[in-house]
Amino acid sequence: MTVLNYPSDWFIDAATLDAVKGSLPTLLKFYEEDGLEDMGVLPILDLVKEPLKECYTIPLFSEEFCKLLLQLVKNHTFKPNDDEDGLRQIPEIILSEQLPELYTSMMCITKAVIEPILSSLWGCHIHSAHIQVANYNPRDKKQGAWHHDITSDITIVVPLNTGEYTGGGTEFMRRGVVEPLPNGSALMFPSLTHMHRGLPVSEGDRYLLVFWLKCGDANEK
Repeated sequence: MTVLNYPSDWFIDAATLDAVKGSLPTLLKFYEEDGLEDMGVLPILDLVKEPLKECYTIPLFSEEFCKLLLQLVKNHTFKPNDDEDGLRQIPEIILSEQLPELYTSMMCITKAVIEPILSSLWGCHIHSAHIQVANYNPRDKKQGAWHHDITSDITIVVPLNTGEYTGGGTEFMRRGVVEPLPNGSALMFPSLTHMHRGLPVSEGDRYLLVFWLKCGDANEK
């Protein structure tokens, strides 16, 4: 049992949570008008940065959330996903399989907080999510191979322990490198158009909370 099984406002960066709440009336009005009018000014976009083309960052989870999640997952077994090819397998914990109550909690956050952010950026809605915690380290898997996240439309990567390892970061083919972000900050990008790889970790363990999101129009089933 963990408090993380019960979604709460303190999971989320305070400024981002306020901005999401402030953006919801405008987003709802936009969709009620069937997209016939402009979306208008959205407070959430004031917090979004774009370090590379269509690679966005935003403070998402609180430091306390990251700390508690890290403590939790370290007590579980990380293993490669056999559904992926060997070059792209990373030791991971799939929440829906190993921590189903936490997965349900994270899905509540995905719909309540992450979806308004994606709606502000891309006008899309989340239909399903694969959520995992990945671990890069020099012993088992120090870096990732070039790949697309072929089972998702939008990928979100959230560092849990920046500063506790050497190396890391995410490289995007022909776009550049995003260095390790502060704990809880989300890196968001379109999965199919942005080939990428995790850069080598030379010392320590790099833990990442990863969302693979299937998205579409609000009226799609």
